[in-house]
Amino acid sequence: SANLFGGRSVTLKNVPARTVQAMKFPGAPYGLKMACGENPKRVYGGRGRAPSTRMGNFAGYRAAWIRAADYRQRWDSWERGNRSGTAPTRDLELETLAGVLRGEILVHNHCYRADEMAFVLDMAREFGYKVRSFHHGVEAYKIRDLLARDSVSGSLWADWWGFKMEALDFTKANVALVHNAGAIAIVHSDDPTGIQKLNQEAAKALLAGREAGLQITDNDALRWITANAAWALGIHDRVGTLEPGKQADVVIWSHNPFSVYARADQVFIDGALMFDRRNPARQPRTDFEVGILPRGATQ
Repeated sequence: SANLFGGRSVTLKNVPARTVQAMKFPGAPYGLKMACGENPKRVYGGRGRAPSTRMGNFAGYRAAWIRAADYRQRWDSWERGNRSGTAPTRDLELETLAGVLRGEILVHNHCYRADEMAFVLDMAREFGYKVRSFHHGVEAYKIRDLLARDSVSGSLWADWWGFKMEALDFTKANVALVHNAGAIAIVHSDDPTGIQKLNQEAAKALLAGREAGLQITDNDALRWITANAAWALGIHDRVGTLEPGKQADVVIWSHNPFSVYARADQVFIDGALMFDRRNPARQPRTDFEVGILPRGATQ
């Protein structure tokens, strides 16, 4: 998150495999990680380099999009000309940005402040691309109508805030307010511990919304960690809800998933049982155990 453009992201199926390629979600679009605000200006400004201000961040974005638009035009022109003449020189950075401009790569933008998220939406309209999701979005509740208008999701924390200046102006009803405005709300973690209890993170956001007087159902909150997240990744036509024709990714809970006592008893991925709390043979194994057969197993 220190770079204006952090690079491509890929969606994986959480299934063990020998290679990352084997774990990739078939047909899922790539994403582009971007970051605005304090991180880029602090990191690069601290080195005496640009960007060192929030204005410098946006100057950097716009300069890059201008180059990407020109790069895209040159390649599109060459393709339309039936590949006549010399092909433009490939540039991997601009190739990714051109993919965004073509609508092939989804933008995931780290951003905290409402004013900067609004600026990003203005910039997206200027250059003709779409932001798929703002990540963190501590002040998303202030622009929830803009998120709904532009069909941009907010991948938000339930109650993590206050750890730096741009993370101060927060409300625990953030997720619920974004949802209630008709925007696409998502509960995320950005943390290796929080992701393990994402159902309870959603429960905290659900409670905060109800305490704020909003009519939020359990099913609404469930979508914050299932269907809406699938939409942000561009795979909502295949996963995210239980319905005929979709991939059978299912969790069987011991209790209501929003209970602190809830545990995942079984997990099915593509219809196959991948985890069973009562069966050691269906539980995760570390790489250090690869090649070690469970007791009683035959090769």
